[in-house]
Amino acid sequence: MTRKPFSVPRARFILAAVLTLGMAVTAIPRGLAQPPLPGAFTSIDFPGANYTVAQGITPHGDIVGQYISAGVGHGYLLSASSFTTIDFPGANSSYARGINPRGDIVGLYVGAGVTHGFLLSGGEFASIDVPGASFTGPREINPRGDIVGRYISAGVTHGFLLSGDDFTSIDFPGASFTVAFGIKPRGDIVGYYMTAGVSHGFLLAVTIRQCASFWHCCFCCPARPGASRPSTRDHPAGPDARC
Repeated sequence: MTRKPFSVPRARFILAAVLTLGMAVTAIPRGLAQPPLPGAFTSIDFPGANYTVAQGITPHGDIVGQYISAGVGHGYLLSASSFTTIDFPGANSSYARGINPRGDIVGLYVGAGVTHGFLLSGGEFASIDVPGASFTGPREINPRGDIVGRYISAGVTHGFLLSGDDFTSIDFPGASFTVAFGIKPRGDIVGYYMTAGVSHGFLLAVTIRQCASFWHCCFCCPARPGASRPSTRDHPAGPDARC
């Protein structure tokens, strides 16, 4: 596997509110305790490691995570009962965090004391760094290749979305700390934030009115003047796709 540079020609930062998308802050009620799920547990242990964690899984059952052996952290892929080590070239340690159905893997690595993110796609590594950040940690990647995670800048932790080459900062209104953990195929994002020392979860739901030219997770744009239905000019299935 080879390393290639990750092109980030521009970055969007929206720090005052959550993406300035006009999202209403709504509390989701806590559910009642549910009975145990049916099924069986299977232990996952990388051979020879004294620490193994599973972090992400695809619909096909491919699993990524991290393990520690001889005091060094490594990422891994577990596919069809076979382990593959994932190490960013030249890194002191590497950790795999998320994988999408296409097999693209995101994670982080440490080099020269600095933590960077990475994308492993088609056997090639690309480094991911939010501009100006001292720490970048991707957490998950969806089928379209949109990546979410967290970064640290000036001592403050923010969530981020990387869609195409564009970074967008994610900050829950009034929070002192925000982390984005997961993203659905259509772009809905979950994570957690802190206020007054208390942690809360959040859902950032994407609506059909958020145009794909800005928000790459959603395909259908508002109707153009005189149009009878929303535009699908950005839909991967083409201009005749249905919203």
